[in-house]
Amino acid sequence: MANTSAPFGFWQYTGTGSSPTYEQTVASIASSNSSPIYYGDPVVQATGTTGLGTGYIQQAAAPVTYSITGGTLTNGIMALAGTFTTAIPVGSTIVAYGFTSTAATVNGAWTVSASTTSAVSFPFSGAFTTGTGSIAVFTPVAGIFIGCRYLSISQKKPVWGNYWPGADANGDVQAYIVTDPNAQFVVQTANSNTTATPVGLSNIGQNISFNLGTGTAANGLSGAYADQYTLTANYPSGNYGNAFLPFRILALANYTPGQVSPLVSINGNDPTTAYNRIVVGFNNSMPRSFAGI
Repeated sequence: MANTSAPFGFWQYTGTGSSPTYEQTVASIASSNSSPIYYGDPVVQATGTTGLGTGYIQQAAAPVTYSITGGTLTNGIMALAGTFTTAIPVGSTIVAYGFTSTAATVNGAWTVSASTTSAVSFPFSGAFTTGTGSIAVFTPVAGIFIGCRYLSISQKKPVWGNYWPGADANGDVQAYIVTDPNAQFVVQTANSNTTATPVGLSNIGQNISFNLGTGTAANGLSGAYADQYTLTANYPSGNYGNAFLPFRILALANYTPGQVSPLVSINGNDPTTAYNRIVVGFNNSMPRSFAGI
């Protein structure tokens, strides 16, 4: 049966814990965080105006790309200038590409040591004169969101929910996330850039990112999917960040080579058509990364 696009986020598949808690750890969401977070969403550490962690979590974003308008090298610290939506998190990885001439030495992967909304800095030992290019930002995920508890202003009582709606909490929100570096998740595939095709056996072992899609307030479930566009064969030329994508493909869901899955008629379990489900584990996550935020 042909699969249809019905993404549901990242759902626990295996791990080292046991039912019903598995690898849940407690985190906090600021009550002022107006962005909903849905069950199955990847989350990251929230950061402030200088890129440093605030102690809270927030909904993650797929890797983003920015244009760089110039740069300065002072006492071994490179500062690349641009206009960034938020300060790039300290400890995340940026991949610089497209720099030419004497600025080409900055092409490559770097760990962010300081940032603002107009500059990002990192230790640099090469020679550099001002130049322009681009950077891609790869922020380690903190885990997968699986629910929360908060004191509801409107209901005047504690509320347990699949998702954080973005308002209605008196005080901080107690969140539950899966952080175990060995945890595995089932997720549906799709393509944010062009027509989706099956993610097959040849893709096992590759890294992949995600797209948040659209969550559903009615049931609190995520609309996130594994973004086929970020696979090695599809990622934009010159953007060398595949090694820093958040997830790694470990298997096709409910599939054994040479056999027919009894679940093949259930949406997402046909490995021969687009929107098939895969099993992924953390690749670039806070528990795995050498650099923190």
